[in-house]
Amino acid sequence: MFFNEVATGITVMLLVMLVHLMATYVLIDYTDPYENLLSHHPRLRLMVALMVANVVLLAAHLVEVGIWAFVYAHKGLVVHHEDAYYSAFVNYTALGYGDSLQQTTTRLIGPMTAGSGIMMFGWTTALLFQVIQRHLPEVRRPPRKRPAHREEPAQGVVEQEATGAASSPKVTS
Repeated sequence: MFFNEVATGITVMLLVMLVHLMATYVLIDYTDPYENLLSHHPRLRLMVALMVANVVLLAAHLVEVGIWAFVYAHKGLVVHHEDAYYSAFVNYTALGYGDSLQQTTTRLIGPMTAGSGIMMFGWTTALLFQVIQRHLPEVRRPPRKRPAHREEPAQGVVEQEATGAASSPKVTS
């Protein structure tokens, strides 16, 4: 039983990894042609790039949870087949079993689902950081110009207040 669960978990993990790899290829291959799109609006370009990356990667996660849900339903880990996706999602996000209980005929599929989800969320995080790093140099504003340093008036020159009166004497120690 132990080896069967481990073999199932590793096989599904590899399938999940392939789905995420395909999502990565989609982001790389299909976004490069649009490299110069919105080049004059770098902030808008970063926002669009992050939104596209989030949608593609979220779709990948939903498919990956679906693969795990198929295993849950096929192995009879949930009482009702319609609960398989929810139960797989709870495990995939490492959320825990607050209100979802699976059958105890297996004890390794749940933790392997959580491990798979943690790795895929880490991969997603790395891809989102890559998108930010790729666009951030263009987004950064040029440094602000500091106001010119005001020099002290020369000896013997009297400054005037806005009211027209002579300014108060400066005390130095």
